Amino acid sequence: MMLIRGNSGKLPLMMIIGAVVVLGLVGGGFGIMKMKKSHSGKPDVNKVELSQWKLEEFLVNLADTDESRYLKAVIVLEVAGEAPKAEGGEGGAAGGGTEEIKARDAIITAISRRTYSSMLSEEGKVSLKAEIKAALNHAIEDLKVENVYFTSFAMQ
Repeated sequence: MMLIRGNSGKLPLMMIIGAVVVLGLVGGGFGIMKMKKSHSGKPDVNKVELSQWKLEEFLVNLADTDESRYLKAVIVLEVAGEAPKAEGGEGGAAGGGTEEIKARDAIITAISRRTYSSMLSEEGKVSLKAEIKAALNHAIEDLKVENVYFTSFAMQ
């Protein structure tokens, strides 16, 4: 076995200095990229402002034929951009704007197709939300519904 003498103390020191330099360059480059991305001054085109649109309470007969069933629910829509405003009043079916009238009609149509038993499970409620979202995005051209929330949900 042969030992090399002379610069044996400098080799580990040089490796440590090299590793520190490499880590510093990598960390600094990452930091600069992160700062450029967050302070570019350009709006993030992928980020859309969302607003909430709370609709008046719904009371809808269900599709059950064996007995009379209904759903009473309050629905809040999360929409891209600014939520539609009620025209000429507090909202609801009597005072809502054109968008609210279309929204309420689409939601009532979607709910009235469902049966009591189909909405007992979580999957049934998730399916109803998806149907409501699709119906609204189809019924109102200038509206992009991102999420549908039930803030109250009671069936009888």
